[in-house]
Amino acid sequence: MEHQVAMDRRGVLGLLGAASLAGFEARAQPAWPDRPVRLLVGFPPGGPTDFVARLIAPGLAAAWGQPVLIENRGGANGTLATDAVAKSAPDGHTLLFSGNNIVMNTALYRLPYDMTRDFAPIGMVAFSSNVLWMGPNQPFRDLNDLIAAARARPGAIAYASTGNGGNGHFGGETLKRALGIDLTHVPYRGTAPALQDVLAGRVTLFMQTIVGGIGPYRNGQIKPLVAFGRNRVAEIPDTPTLAELGHDVPDSGTWYGVLAAAGTPAPLVARMARDLEAVTRETAFRERLATQATVPDWLGPEDFATRIRQEVPAWAAVARAANMTAD
Repeated sequence: MEHQVAMDRRGVLGLLGAASLAGFEARAQPAWPDRPVRLLVGFPPGGPTDFVARLIAPGLAAAWGQPVLIENRGGANGTLATDAVAKSAPDGHTLLFSGNNIVMNTALYRLPYDMTRDFAPIGMVAFSSNVLWMGPNQPFRDLNDLIAAARARPGAIAYASTGNGGNGHFGGETLKRALGIDLTHVPYRGTAPALQDVLAGRVTLFMQTIVGGIGPYRNGQIKPLVAFGRNRVAEIPDTPTLAELGHDVPDSGTWYGVLAAAGTPAPLVARMARDLEAVTRETAFRERLATQATVPDWLGPEDFATRIRQEVPAWAAVARAANMTAD
């Protein structure tokens, strides 16, 4: 009995000691964040990526008790900002807000970082599907009409995109492979010049995300032929998806997410992810996101990391097969 009491006493003292040590370690850890958090965006102000970043920043600032400062660092399709975060201290004070251009870049550029090793993904917050549009005077009633015309005249039908190596380019090449047709890619430097040639009939098709195409569509300038992905796009509900038409084509639309430098402590990543997910559930965030024809689409750290690991080789295979190069 005395032996049991002694054992119980030692057990209690051990638990108290462990609790005290845990409390000491918790107090010894510096508070986070202890200064403003920088959220780097790889494009100039005013674009879709910058827009979504500025939607999440206030909610994160409120949760973290420190300002979340948007820092636009454009250049090389987002690689300058991405590299800066990869080389930053892994303390959660420098984060990257980006679209999936950072994954597609791995297929096109010689990068100073490794997309699958040098980052700690925190969460994916939103998605915007790719859509195949056509000019208002084109004869195609549906995708089957396009397929028939393209097979009758291989390479004669062209599609515009906003640049080599972008979402539209990847979308066009995956579409060609899936449908067994040959379309000619015509890259432009931006939506405006591409749209001008589509409206003039110099280029038949326009591969562009719903974000870039919804304005011209509402103005009656272009018409959607088919949407990528498995779910219909709310802004063009009568437009079928490739999936429902029986074509397995990955959606090369744009996802948006937050990443930290590799080595950021797992508990800190988990906390940032919880707070980020909470922002994506706010009504104000969802309503403002909808104004850009973009939908909330949450993936936590593990699922987001898995998506990135899967997409890197997948887009590399597309780029090799199509001999794609960056601008």
